[in-house]
Amino acid sequence: MMKVRNFRHGRSPAAGKEQSARGISAFLAGREKAYEYKSPYRVSAAQESKVKSVSLRAANLAAFGARDGDTTMLALFICLTVMGFATLWSGSSGYALSIGRGAEHFLIRQLMFMIPACILFVLSAMIPLEVLRPRAGVFMIAGLIFLFFPLIPGLGEVRNGASRWINFGPTTIQPSEFWKPILVFYLAHILDKKRESMDDTIGTLIPPFLVLIAGSGIIFFQSNFSTAAVAALAGLAVFWAAGAPMRFFVGILSMVVPLGLLSVLVSDYRMMRVLSFIVPGLDPHGQGYQVQNSLKAIISGGFFGKGIGLGTRKIASIPAVQSDFIFAAFAEETGFIGVLVFFFLWGALFLRTFKAAFEMDGFRSYLAFGLGFLVSIQVLANVAVVSGFVPATGLPLPLFSAGGSSLFMIAICFGLLYNCTRKGGYERV
Repeated sequence: MMKVRNFRHGRSPAAGKEQSARGISAFLAGREKAYEYKSPYRVSAAQESKVKSVSLRAANLAAFGARDGDTTMLALFICLTVMGFATLWSGSSGYALSIGRGAEHFLIRQLMFMIPACILFVLSAMIPLEVLRPRAGVFMIAGLIFLFFPLIPGLGEVRNGASRWINFGPTTIQPSEFWKPILVFYLAHILDKKRESMDDTIGTLIPPFLVLIAGSGIIFFQSNFSTAAVAALAGLAVFWAAGAPMRFFVGILSMVVPLGLLSVLVSDYRMMRVLSFIVPGLDPHGQGYQVQNSLKAIISGGFFGKGIGLGTRKIASIPAVQSDFIFAAFAEETGFIGVLVFFFLWGALFLRTFKAAFEMDGFRSYLAFGLGFLVSIQVLANVAVVSGFVPATGLPLPLFSAGGSSLFMIAICFGLLYNCTRKGGYERV
């Protein structure tokens, strides 16, 4: 049975004390003992501070190569990655041929993106969090500046009226994908530092909330409403995990709901998407085309599916199936059984993530919960769109959809999640 803890207020009556005693205090005592300087001479405070600093750096350097994280979480992540690549190859081959490319075109591109993604995962997983935390503010400022790049003429690339990408050699990069894990990391860091003053809304909660608003606001002006909303929700999840009072969320809700409705009413494009969702037959050859054909593909898969590579509706019925609607191709070819396996693997990964978050305390707990919430809401939102449960958005399916920026974001998220479960290093005191 899992130990119960007061998660929102960051206090753990059982698990937190156990981890604190075993993972920090004992570890710190061992490190300090290992680097204790015994001398018959008097040591000044400056010299003692320097010795402790060297000891801390040595301990963090030793922790870099530690591989004592959650191997079950890592195994589930690898299984979903392999499944995603297999689905992308099978689901996109027909569409690639229809546009004059080779059947492996999108698979090869994704494999090329996999190389930097692996580097990002290793760095995020192996650099001790104690080394990364002092740089949280730098990451946040760099992330905000990076968000402005798509809006710069000549540097940003406009597609269908949206300015979400920047040209980067032969490919493009979407800065908003990098902002999501940066925001969660920064909020987990700053709210952990101020955990004793969570009732001070003005001094403690408003400054980091303004950072959240700034990032989501820039993304919104890139005509990327769905990504702005996901980033904001992930950030608010960190506030909840840190124990922000309920009046804080009530105040935010009273502002966000009217602004959200206004953003839909003033945009013909968003309004048409909502109306096409409410009345599916309103625009069958426009906004409702992808969703309607996606539903037909999912239904045609039946119980066992048509077989890997044997799907037919993915070829011409679903435009750009390799991107946001890859789940439709997966369901058509693997059927109800494949969908069950899909949800089992993702569900097991999310349960493992949130279980780890509840068993940890402070910064690591907030970070794990925020990252788990970020990935889970994006998976559920994508599947809900493809299945016709919510209006169409532009959210890719993590590990399955084609695209380098999304893959990099997921690599950073799960690298940090794995890092949270490692026992190497200790907090600076």
